[in-house]
This record gives sequence, C-alpha cells and structure tokens, in this order.
Amino acid sequence: MRHNFSLETQIIESNIDTFSKYLRDHSIEAAYISSFDIFMNEYVPLQECHRYYFSGFSGSVAEVLVLASGKSLLFVDGRYHEQADIEIKASNVEVVKCAFGSSLFEELLKKVSELNISSLWMNGDRSSLGSYEALEKIIDAITIQNDEAIFNIVKFQEFSKDATLTCVSNVISAKDKVAKILNDSEAFWISALDSISWITNLRGYGLPFQSSFMARCLVKRDGISLAVPTHYEVNEMEDFISIDKMNLKNFSKDCSLEGIETIFYDPQLINLTDYQQLEKRVGKDQLVAKAMGITKAHAVKTADEIKLMKDAFRAGDKSIIETLRWVRDSFNKGESISEVDIFHKTTHFYEANGSKEQSFGTISGLGANSSIIHYSSPSKDVIAKDSMILLLDSGGYFEAGFATDTTRTIFLGNGEASEKQKLIYTLVLKGMLQAQYAVFPKGTWGSQIDALARSPILRAGFNYAHGTGHGVGINVHEGGLRFSPTSSIGLELGNVGSIEPGIYLPGFGGVRLENIVTVVEHPEHKDLLCFEPLVYIGFDHKLINFDLLEECEKKWLKDYESECEKRGTLYS
Repeated sequence: MRHNFSLETQIIESNIDTFSKYLRDHSIEAAYISSFDIFMNEYVPLQECHRYYFSGFSGSVAEVLVLASGKSLLFVDGRYHEQADIEIKASNVEVVKCAFGSSLFEELLKKVSELNISSLWMNGDRSSLGSYEALEKIIDAITIQNDEAIFNIVKFQEFSKDATLTCVSNVISAKDKVAKILNDSEAFWISALDSISWITNLRGYGLPFQSSFMARCLVKRDGISLAVPTHYEVNEMEDFISIDKMNLKNFSKDCSLEGIETIFYDPQLINLTDYQQLEKRVGKDQLVAKAMGITKAHAVKTADEIKLMKDAFRAGDKSIIETLRWVRDSFNKGESISEVDIFHKTTHFYEANGSKEQSFGTISGLGANSSIIHYSSPSKDVIAKDSMILLLDSGGYFEAGFATDTTRTIFLGNGEASEKQKLIYTLVLKGMLQAQYAVFPKGTWGSQIDALARSPILRAGFNYAHGTGHGVGINVHEGGLRFSPTSSIGLELGNVGSIEPGIYLPGFGGVRLENIVTVVEHPEHKDLLCFEPLVYIGFDHKLINFDLLEECEKKWLKDYESECEKRGTLYS
C-alpha cells in the first residue's frame, strides 16, 4: 500500500517513550496495539493505524507490544521481514521476525508469557473480542480503555473521506440474502465492512483501496439497520434497509434490539467495546459466536456475481497489459523510467479503463526491490536499467465494486535474461500452471492446492514465505478461501481466489505470477471441480526456459495464451 502520511522517527520514538511512561505511572507492564481501526479492517489508512505510531512500520499486517520499560516489539511474518528491515528506524523498536505459517498473535502471546507480563493495557475500540479472550487466559489484570483515552496520551490524526453510497444492480436482493442466513427472531451483528457491503448491495469507496464504506450494521430477519457517518451521502438503496447517520461508536448502544432473541457475531471481527455494550443490553446468553460471520456466504459467488467479476477482470487485464507494454516500449526507446513513474502510469491506465479506485497500492518493484514481497515504497530514484526485472502487482475496482488483483513479472532489455532469472521465473510459472489446471473433488483443502503450486519450487531448493492464494470478492483479500500449507478450508463451487506462487532472492530480485480463478464444474468428469481463470494476460517468454517445462505444462501454457491472443492481451 502506498501511503501519503508519514511520521518522523523522532516522533515515533517519543510516542513510545510517552506511552511507556503512562504505563509505568499506572503500574501496567505492557500494552497491546493492534493494526486495526474500529472496524477490524485490513487496509487501514496510516493516520488511523495506531500500530504505525508506535513502530513506523507501514505494512498491512503486524502486531505491537509496547513495554513499560520503553521498548516497542513489532511482530511481522515472512511477507514483511525485508520491508521491516528497511522501514524500522526508531531505536526503541525491536522487530520480532515470525516464521512463515505462524500466527503473529500467537507469537505475541508467547512473548507475553516469556516476559512474565501480568498486567496489560488494550484499546477496546481497536481490539477484537477474540484477542481479549486469548489474552485474558494468560494475564492477571487487563485495563480496557478506548480511543478517547489514548488520544489524551499520544497525538493521533484521524482519517476522513467523503462517500456516496450507491446500489449494485443485477445481483440477489438484500432481503433474499438475509432470508438465506437468518430465521425469525435472529439477528447478525456484522462488523466486517466487505460483509456489510455485500449484504446491503451498497458500495461507497469510503476508505482507501476499498469499495465498501465505514458502517455499523445489524441484520434482522425483517430488515437491515445500517449506520453510516454523518457526512456520507446516499444515492439509492433497497427499501429493506433503514439507514441512520450518526457517530458509529454509539450504534451498539443505540440500535433497536426489539424482538431479537439471538444475536450472532464473529468474535474475531467484533471489537471489544461493541461486544461489551451488546452484552450489557441483552445479556451474554443471547449473544452467539459464529466464526467467520457471513463470510462463507459471500465467498460462494452467484453466476451474476461471477459475470460482474469477469467484466471487471477484462478491464483490469487491459489496464495491466497496457502498462507492461508502455514500460517495455518506453524503456526500449531509451526513456528514463522510475518505480514511481510505473506506479502512476498503472493508475492512469486503470482509470482510463473505468477503475473507480485501486484495490490496493500498486507494487512496482524494479531489480532487487522486486524481492520485497509487499513492496510499498516505489522510488523516483530507482530507474529501470538493462537486464532488470519488474514485478508489477496491481488491482482495481470497476463498475460493480468487486476487486481485481493480478501480478506479472517482465524482463527489461533487448538482450538475454540470465539463467538465474529464467530459472526462478520458470519455476514460478510451473507452480502457477500446476495449481491452475488442478482437477479435484468438492471439499479439497486449500493446503492441497498450495502443495501443487509449491512443489516445483521446493524441488529446486527454493520456497516462498507466503500462502499461494487468498479469496477475492468485494475486498481484495476475502475469507472463505485460502491456499497455504496449513489451510483446511474446503473448496466449493463458486469460490474465487488467487494463485500466486513466487521466489524472492534479497539483493537479486524476485518473481511472482498471479492469476485469479473461480471454481467451476469440470467439463468432462462428473462430480469433479476445476479452476477457470478470470485473468488472461500472457507471460514474458524472454524469462521462460522451455526445457524446464513438462509437456502438459507446455500445453496448458499454449491453451492459456491462445485465449490471451484472442483477447488482445498477449505480452508481445
């Protein structure tokens, strides 16, 4: 994610010193600082990301433990090891590098136990109920405060953006969606913003890199109660939805709960403040935990939703191929091109093809920077040079507000790519093809798809410190599908997700290739499933060592690129 907000190292160091003193003054040993905003959101503007104020780390995922002794511990996984090394400048921040596959929060819990921490501070507005329950098991005393309290200790800025809510047409109505998930006298407290956007069929672009909007939502069998910020505009919505403009932090206190016997909630996505307010109003027995909320419902796309997503990816494909060709042609003309130039040109082509917003900050890494898995700081000083590779990872939101996401890696120059460049590119291509052309029964675990993609890479002695794929929907990262060595999530007809193996060699460069696919019935084999690509963009043949491809892989590549040729999206 590219950010327009930053803090000087001295301010971060001062924030840690100030907050540590507050903890000492109140006889508290440590504070847990999450990466979330009040919505438990993934892509949080840095102004709203309190973890950034105590670390200086801008990546999307991390955990922070501020110690009363004056130190801040930043927990990051393999996707962010290299980025953390580059970004962390504060002398009182220690980076804790967690192994790929380990939970950052579990590693934080281990550290809490290792340090024998018995008293802890946490912000109920920005911590999930699930995190509180886990910490409560190992800590004697937890002090729960909120944004108002921490704002009196450390200076924060707040994020605000205008939004106009509009209704998506040609999809199942909100009323019909609710009828499938709730019975009479039941309600669902929905915290996840993409889930709110899906159940209401509304899009608002109220936050960076999202088509959703700031909201609180209580879904009842006979209607949806929706709260949005007072400055939002509403163009249209279904009669089934009632809307209030208000301070969203008051919704759990003020929303009507009349006639409700059971309220479902996701313990990982409801913040502690909201849960405690609901518990005070209806009692604990009426609150029923439901893991993943309604994510599983919107992770299975309808035919109408798939059609809208296909339309979006056609526009995304066009944006990407135009960007890649512009980079290649401009470079071949001898023009100077920087990472920032590529970043902005990518945005230009997306907007020219109808994008309303990027679905994440474009990654445009040249040369050695292509090895930084989530490279978020494209530089005007890093210039394309002969024999470099470019890793371009980008996505956007088009008419219906479904996210796109695609990665391609290309070679710059008229000469030959090196054997090492060809090796890692071809291995990644083999992994992607093996996974993309899998045939499998319903319920196949994500770990099995991950193994198909990872095997050619592991056999050659390489690996990558991230999963092979994630779900894609209204958010670019959606639950309900995950390809990783530990994923036991079963695949279902209508799932949509990424296949994105990679190899990253610090100091040399990296390769990632990513297609988005949907799960469909196999055209020939009864009761079996397969993937249908939503992305059709050709590959850079300068980086392929065809001698390393098996015959089936050559056929798959030829079939895939034949469709790319029909669509005008070959990289040629």
